[in-house]
Amino acid sequence: MDLRQFRYFCQVARRENFRKASEDLRIAQSALTRQVQLLEQELGFQLFDRVKRGVRLTAAGQRLLERSQYILDEVDRLKETLRLEAHVPSGPASLAAPPPIGRFLFPRLAQIFLKSYPKVTLSLLETFTSSALGLLRRGELSLAIVTDPPVDPVIEYIPLFTESIHLVGRLDDPLLKKRSLEVKSLADLPLVMTSKHNRSRQLIESSAAREGVRLDIRLELEGLGTLRQLLQNGRIYSLLPQSAIPQDSPARRLGAVPIRGLVMKRYLAKSRNETTSIARETLEKAAIAEVYEFAKRINLRER
Repeated sequence: MDLRQFRYFCQVARRENFRKASEDLRIAQSALTRQVQLLEQELGFQLFDRVKRGVRLTAAGQRLLERSQYILDEVDRLKETLRLEAHVPSGPASLAAPPPIGRFLFPRLAQIFLKSYPKVTLSLLETFTSSALGLLRRGELSLAIVTDPPVDPVIEYIPLFTESIHLVGRLDDPLLKKRSLEVKSLADLPLVMTSKHNRSRQLIESSAAREGVRLDIRLELEGLGTLRQLLQNGRIYSLLPQSAIPQDSPARRLGAVPIRGLVMKRYLAKSRNETTSIARETLEKAAIAEVYEFAKRINLRER
């Protein structure tokens, strides 16, 4: 027995006529008759009595019709449920981002997914570009926001926004009152910078080297809170992308001035080798929308 035979049998029972049922089903009457006969042979009893103008269910046929219709209805309901669930995001999805962007982005994404996509297991990770790209290549990450990444045939990049690099220090520092600075003006300034693993640090040092400038890096530090305290106390500066400059109230005690020609580009990265899932597609759309909101909030140039 198979579902096709049940459907054929039910249609003949409804129409009480093989010819009309075959027309409804768009199959040859002989093929329909043969399938019903095979079903009768397998069950071991007759399903229809042949009458003058068609057929009529036997008592056994009537019992089978009731059970068959229940089975077919259950199958149809199952198919509809599976069809709907196939379009509902579920399963794991993960995103990595640099700390300044992650601090804004992750709480918003967490709220969106907890409310609207409860079947998605969301993983959010603050990390550097080099680490994020490694995770993508190994298939351990769905998406990552990265900074000026190298060309990689395994990774697809979607441009997000471009931002300038700023010299940051005490708000009352005269140097930070200017509209902009040249790279060469950084040569004699004592600097606190992120570690050498940070892509923004690498880009800043490369740009300075092209201008013949050797940066005077006195301290390496990742913690934004401690960095803020050092900068507010004066006697030291930092070079930060615009997205990393604190936007909250205490940050008003910090001054910042852009460095001409010193910019970085942010991209959304994803592995070409990872099978696309609805969960990843949903996370990608949500992340891009929230990143654009972030860029607008701090006056960055999208794409």
